Amino acid sequence: MAQLLLTGATGLLGMALARALAEAGHPLRALVREDSDPAASAEISALATLYRGDLNDPESLLAAMEGVDTVIHAAAMVSYQAHDRDALLLVNGEGTANVVNMALEAGVRRLIHLSSVAALDRVDGGKVTGLANRWPSERPKTAYAESKFAAEREVWRGQAEGLQVAVLYPSIILGPGNWAGQNTPALWRMAAAERSFYPLGTAGFVDLRDVVDATLFVLDRDVDGDRFLLNAGNLSWRDLQEKIARSIGAKAPRLGLAPWQSALLWPVEGLRAKLRGQRPLITRESHRNVQARYQYDGSAYVEASGRPYRSLDETIATIGKAFLADQAATPGAVRSRPSGD
Repeated sequence: MAQLLLTGATGLLGMALARALAEAGHPLRALVREDSDPAASAEISALATLYRGDLNDPESLLAAMEGVDTVIHAAAMVSYQAHDRDALLLVNGEGTANVVNMALEAGVRRLIHLSSVAALDRVDGGKVTGLANRWPSERPKTAYAESKFAAEREVWRGQAEGLQVAVLYPSIILGPGNWAGQNTPALWRMAAAERSFYPLGTAGFVDLRDVVDATLFVLDRDVDGDRFLLNAGNLSWRDLQEKIARSIGAKAPRLGLAPWQSALLWPVEGLRAKLRGQRPLITRESHRNVQARYQYDGSAYVEASGRPYRSLDETIATIGKAFLADQAATPGAVRSRPSGD
């Protein structure tokens, strides 16, 4: 099998990809930052050859790519903090440009880029977004979306310069992980806290395992220019939060938070967080994101692969069991009350 390099190996998606690629027998290198979590780095070191480096250190990328056939680029920064815009563009935009440039210099044959539906032409309350909606028709509404679109342009520039490329666009990825972090596993922690409010928006969701399966599918299929939007289903945030609460026996939020209400909350939360030296729980951009009504069509992947998505009910129930098991094993963890109390 050809040599692979995985970026973002210690993240939620990257870790799952590393496990699957190692299990499939692929010779694997993993790019890991110097400041990566030691426990995550130790786990990755059992699955892949570690290369210390950074997306914004081209020399470290070049060293990791020597002799590599395919780069799987899963590294990205996710933030809905307005003051992180420059960092997002640096990591996601310029970082991807560095990946493309060093891949071309090292003679890498192929790049598989893990993008996001945020990079596509999606319209709040408008048509269902599919693969045909390639380029945003208006300026992206969040810095994260802007940075993912910048990364997208670099990938296709790489193809024009000789790289074979494939791009996957997952919707919101659901999977078990760091419950105390900022990614979607935190939704189960918040459900356990039994908060009263839910936003009125709609979004698309997909199982972490389906994103891993799709990555291995395009890796094995080896078609230049492959593009797949990955989305198991569209849910309102109310429905999602009710399902998550049910999965851990917690009370579901009962009060809808209208856009004008959350627009009043985020400045107050920003001030509270600043005074306490914390990251705010809600920001202007996250408020816009969860109040937006986006819908996605991920059927092209099913048609090409013959693999149906896992149902979101199964996904949420499975993650709920993992959350409860981890909570039971962790002294002092947040407990949810039994349903009906």
